[in-house]
Amino acid sequence: MIASPMSSEPVDPGAPLRVLRVLTRPNLGGPTRQAIALWHSHRAQGVETLLVAGAVGEGEVKLSPDDHGVPRATGERPAAGWLELPELSRGVDPLRDVRAQRRLRRLVRAFRPHVVHTHTSKAGAVGRRAAFAEATPVVAHTFHGHVLNDYFGALPSMLLRRLERRLAQRTDVLFAVSDSCADELAARGVAPRERFCVLPPAVAPARALTRGVARSKLGLGETAWVAAAVGRLVPIKRLDHFVEVVAREPALCGDVLGDGPLRAALAAHGAGACGGRLRVLGARPDAASLLTAYDAVVLPSVREGCPLVAVEAFAAGVPVVGYDVPGVRDALGALGRGLLVPVADGPGGLLAAVRRLRDEPGLRAELIEAAGVAVPRCCPDAVGAALATAYRDAMRAGPPRARIGGVEP
Repeated sequence: MIASPMSSEPVDPGAPLRVLRVLTRPNLGGPTRQAIALWHSHRAQGVETLLVAGAVGEGEVKLSPDDHGVPRATGERPAAGWLELPELSRGVDPLRDVRAQRRLRRLVRAFRPHVVHTHTSKAGAVGRRAAFAEATPVVAHTFHGHVLNDYFGALPSMLLRRLERRLAQRTDVLFAVSDSCADELAARGVAPRERFCVLPPAVAPARALTRGVARSKLGLGETAWVAAAVGRLVPIKRLDHFVEVVAREPALCGDVLGDGPLRAALAAHGAGACGGRLRVLGARPDAASLLTAYDAVVLPSVREGCPLVAVEAFAAGVPVVGYDVPGVRDALGALGRGLLVPVADGPGGLLAAVRRLRDEPGLRAELIEAAGVAVPRCCPDAVGAALATAYRDAMRAGPPRARIGGVEP
């Protein structure tokens, strides 16, 4: 047995695990969907999880765990379930961050988890500090991607790298959702490459609609040739390239499923360039079940951690095309199978790949069959079991490593 720093009561590595999982916000993004899937898988495996999520941002669609079978917990005596923490939000707000950290510390004391596992940048900073302050036996963090470049200017990016480096030094287990993600984090000095455990995202299978039903629900004709792009409408997703793909092929229609600050500009661009052949449908909680309607899914992103929509497309039997960039190359070249396009080829290269899918049915069938191997690899039960093993291994390794740099009161 390992003595818990939180009390004199010993922690038995063979006893049911208690995990406190922290997310910045419960929106439609990948981390929220993964956390919900893992909550259910871990419950079936005897792992008790308290899922804590902050507040969604203005204009974001909330994905409430209540609607997906995760019960509400109470803040006074929390049990397995989920809690909303309004003080936790995106952006820099020192006072709110301090309040969020204090509330998380109280939750750690009340729930007494063996593991605090944080996801996304803000939750990783606030949640890990709270876990360090309460001497949680195991502290883990998952990088679903990173914001260390392409999001902010040079100075903020440098400060973020320093913060992530300090937090990583004090974290017991570091996860990355793809080899590319781990490679980039190591190259930016967050931690040595060997410290990252690469584990694919947990993707719960959607109840996919038949192609005909999905097309009817989306208002698409039976024979229309239609591609889709799915994601938050922000610059790094580079969805203007998808608009150009549709604009260059008069026989092709395109749907954008997602929301974000670029929605109005993207819709205006599409209306002018595509002559009514491009629709911006907004964020759809049922997007995964509708993918069967499409002839291809296109990923024009600058980079990804590991795109969940690719795995969802694989499960739906829809081929995927994307730029050969970090995260996308992992999903389409190692985890599953798709058509990778050199970034230098631009929208024309993406369109050429989409045309190949239309004109070469043998290639299409081959890609769909080969891509299917990604689905069991991302099964929540498999990912959840791997996480539980990593947690127990960290517990058996002995007391938590010395915390570096002090802890805020």
